[in-house]
Amino acid sequence: MEWLWLPLIVAFSLTYYAHKNKLNHRKILREIDLKEKQIELEMMKERNGSKTVEKGD
Repeated sequence: MEWLWLPLIVAFSLTYYAHKNKLNHRKILREIDLKEKQIELEMMKERNGSKTVEKGD
């Protein structure tokens, strides 16, 4: 019965670190998505700015 503790501890440790890694991966993906949206917003602002300049001339 004593030998059962080691595999259980290893299994719980692996599960914990896998879950922690998954959460960290999601955070990184959210940050990448946010950066992409910021770039798209800047591009849209530049396009809209150039259109208003053309209309003003």
